Amino acid sequence: MSRLNRFRLIDDVCRVLEGAILSGKMRPGERLVVTQLADQYNVSQSTIREALLMLDQRGLVVSKPRRGTFVTLLSEEEALELCQSRALLEAFAATTGADRVNADVLAAMNDCLIAMGNCSLPKDLPELIRLDLAFHRSIIELGDSTKLIELWSSLNGQIGALILRGVEQQELDIDDVVRLHRLVIDALATGQPAVAQQALVEHYIREEADNIHHFTEIPQVVSIVADRI
Repeated sequence: MSRLNRFRLIDDVCRVLEGAILSGKMRPGERLVVTQLADQYNVSQSTIREALLMLDQRGLVVSKPRRGTFVTLLSEEEALELCQSRALLEAFAATTGADRVNADVLAAMNDCLIAMGNCSLPKDLPELIRLDLAFHRSIIELGDSTKLIELWSSLNGQIGALILRGVEQQELDIDDVVRLHRLVIDALATGQPAVAQQALVEHYIREEADNIHHFTEIPQVVSIVADRI
């Protein structure tokens, strides 16, 4: 097999495994056995290992020395930290980039919402995750900062696990997902940084409703830092 064809095969297997994880066929915390997967998909063990390495880099699986590879299972603390970090970065971008919110930005975000509304859970979870990332990237790009985008992007490896966790634990349906994102668009459209900050914090508080006290200081921190720039 040529090197190019091997890379394509690894990428194909990676997509199949990713789909199985995001659709819930492979459950959070489930151990992924290389030999079993190689037999199941009729590929070599090395191909499976390479595909799992790619998924590890995306945060969908985690490799544990002498124990094996497992589908990522976010602890409550990890989910909380991820929500806090995204809320802080996006609130900052929305504050410093309030004057960059225009009709094109809002239209692009609205297009994401329309596409989200056409998704069906759990079948379309991979597509929902792609749309969620595109929606929130529109927000982080308001900050007009390469470093800010890099920081935000570094958190995206586990976003699939976070969304799956939210869908399962909170029993969210597509209507809920669209409604929660619509509130963010409406807040940005006001042109008021404080309103956008609060909407983004509340967006992520809904992900971690039991830990609301960890989010209450975010608007104050964002305002202080933004005022010094």
